[in-house]
Amino acid sequence: MLNYFYGYKILPEVSVICSKLDILKRRISSSNYEQSFEEYNECKTLFDAVKERAIRGNNEQLANAQLIYKLYFKTFCHLSAYFKLLDEHKYKLSWDALQDCFDAIKCVGRYLEINARKELPNLYELLEGYEGLYPYNVFGSSEYIISKSHCSICGKSMQSLDCPHIKGNLYYGSIAREIVDEIQELQAVCLVSHPEDKRCVIEVADDNRSEVEKFSRLDQFLSLGLPHLQKFSIKAVTELRERKDIVKVGRNQLCPCGSGMKFKKCCGKELFYRHTRYIVTPKEFISLE
Repeated sequence: MLNYFYGYKILPEVSVICSKLDILKRRISSSNYEQSFEEYNECKTLFDAVKERAIRGNNEQLANAQLIYKLYFKTFCHLSAYFKLLDEHKYKLSWDALQDCFDAIKCVGRYLEINARKELPNLYELLEGYEGLYPYNVFGSSEYIISKSHCSICGKSMQSLDCPHIKGNLYYGSIAREIVDEIQELQAVCLVSHPEDKRCVIEVADDNRSEVEKFSRLDQFLSLGLPHLQKFSIKAVTELRERKDIVKVGRNQLCPCGSGMKFKKCCGKELFYRHTRYIVTPKEFISLE
């Protein structure tokens, strides 16, 4: 799909779109994340023009290809916006931006062959590494019964034989989606660790820590100064460390704390504690093709 669209660079609209995406990619590679959606917004009318041209010429493949390229383009806008929030230390806001990146990559990837996904698999792996640095482990996931919905293309119910469209398929530059009109019943809100949508985060209500404190692991990682496009691995190593606030004496001597007990049966039992440190190993830098 991406190469098919690129093959139409003879069209002035396609040529400009491809050039604008190249500019955005170069900006991201050079750590310039200002105006993340600037190039994309400049190309909106151009995408529309390509779609209209394809429909007039009964070229469904081109119409679909422009949509996939449009979503591919927008993926890098989301990526730029995410990196910008990281640089601004807006970690709480960055979580939703990170999920936007995942959604965009998965949406584009489902319509491309594995060998045609360009840098998307590497970006997905990179972002999974970033996701692991957040303190979020529990999420809310709702269960409900839909009583009324319609097809985004023909407006008919996708459950009826009157709707010829298959949910998720492409039709002349549009994705067939099920639009929910009415929810009959909200059955439950479950607490899960791996929901489809991780935006509904469960947090402790009286957590008064600062944003940097809440996201200390992410903040410490960013302080290393690795380029945002550099892949990495993190290994957790747990070791025993000796406490500095305990006066150490012989095991069978009286404990200095004044308890009258032997050191080994008193403070000596608390002399060591488990400490986890993280070893960060930089890997390859992702080249945006």
